[in-house]
Amino acid sequence: MNESTARISAATLVRRLGPLPAGGSGPAYRNLAERIRNAVLDGRLAVSAGLPSERELAAGLTLSRTTVAAAYTLLRQQGWLDSRRGSGSRLRLPGTDSGAVADPARSVGPAGWFGVPEPSGPDVIDLATASLPAPAEAITAAAAKAVADLPAHLGGDGYSPYGLLGLREAIADRYTLDGVPTTADQILVTNGAQHAFTLTLQELTAPGDRVLIECPTYPLALDAIRAARRIPGPVGLPGPDQEQCGGPWDPDLIAATLRQTAPRLAYLIPDFQNPTGAVMDAETRAAVARAARASNTPLLIDESFRDMSFPGREALPPRMASFDSGLRMVSLGSLSKSFWGGLRIGWIRAAPTLINRLATGRALGDMSGPVLDQLLAIHLLRDPQDALDLQRGRLASGAATLTGALTRLLPRWQASRPTGGAFLWVALPGPFASELARLAPSVGLRIAPGPRFGPDGTMESYLRLPFSQPPEKLTTAVHRLAAIADRAAERRPTDVSGWLA
Repeated sequence: MNESTARISAATLVRRLGPLPAGGSGPAYRNLAERIRNAVLDGRLAVSAGLPSERELAAGLTLSRTTVAAAYTLLRQQGWLDSRRGSGSRLRLPGTDSGAVADPARSVGPAGWFGVPEPSGPDVIDLATASLPAPAEAITAAAAKAVADLPAHLGGDGYSPYGLLGLREAIADRYTLDGVPTTADQILVTNGAQHAFTLTLQELTAPGDRVLIECPTYPLALDAIRAARRIPGPVGLPGPDQEQCGGPWDPDLIAATLRQTAPRLAYLIPDFQNPTGAVMDAETRAAVARAARASNTPLLIDESFRDMSFPGREALPPRMASFDSGLRMVSLGSLSKSFWGGLRIGWIRAAPTLINRLATGRALGDMSGPVLDQLLAIHLLRDPQDALDLQRGRLASGAATLTGALTRLLPRWQASRPTGGAFLWVALPGPFASELARLAPSVGLRIAPGPRFGPDGTMESYLRLPFSQPPEKLTTAVHRLAAIADRAAERRPTDVSGWLA
């Protein structure tokens, strides 16, 4: 049995389920079983999570123990629960081996980055990636200054495994200005945030180790975890249709998962989380940091979208590193999301001893980053405000356009309400996200279905829609989605008994 997820308490399960839906009918035990099943499908409860005892859950829900026992029995009969004497009951997916998870490729198809054929042509609209066009004026000006600076570096060998000192100092200054004192020896420059992630993963974990992740999470990080033969341990986040459940991150659930499953590393995205767009509040950040210290688990914090607040939004909570008392936290950042995807500059902030280890490991496969790009990045970071204001305005306009088009054309779809970042996390009125992704190329679209953002093939009722495209393309894209929505809903898979029915 896969036990990479925690046994959850009755209080946590009640929060994950949310309140009883209004107008619910039928026997109470069937309603409870359906709520648990839906929470698994939506990613709020992780596959293989251990459920509380019948007595504990009955007390937490103020139901009779007989009702809870009947719900558990129904879930076992339908293949959603596996129970063993002395080990309690753990969630599973019907049609899989006990405790196993579904293969996401099964629900999203065999071809393409997101599991579907990739359309091509001038009329195709890409809603699978979330990168903006460049702030051309700012980058052109910075590039001219970088070229002027280049001759001073031509006398050396051009190798700098740690990154150019000037760029490391500029990145460190950004943290210091944000209230997190940082020096250049705490910074390693990388070729983007994904490079930073894989370096840290390889250095701090080994094959077979567990890595705690949010569910949903950034899909390329999940790919890297699997490719490195690590075990993802998901902690569910509510979707936009589950806002009544409270904050997206449940610190008690995270603490229990850290304590019970002993992951070697925990990967979190607290600032405009990918894909939900949620922001972790300061109280939760402090609680998560305490739980990580108590379990001796390093936190790997992805801040790729931290600079992408919409204009007029209130200040973000302090950086996660503000709550790190022992320099055990690792922070990742990037210029690719805030400035331009073609600018492959990322970084790691960590203790100097870890930076030294990471630089040594980096040199085994990547001797150094390009000098000219790093010089360009130095000039961008010296005066970033105009470029950031332009990009933030583009994203805010895109979010308003996409939200408005969905409201008009697909009113039953429930979208998140981000205050920054680059995407909406959309709850569909049924589990047909993968079917939408299959049909999308036929209307010139490329989209990423919900199962792409989790480790177990669930979240079929969710879709991530970036708003980084120009407004006119976003409006056209929603018209195209509306043209295939009914067909996708009719063709949704129902081949797993009791699963998607």
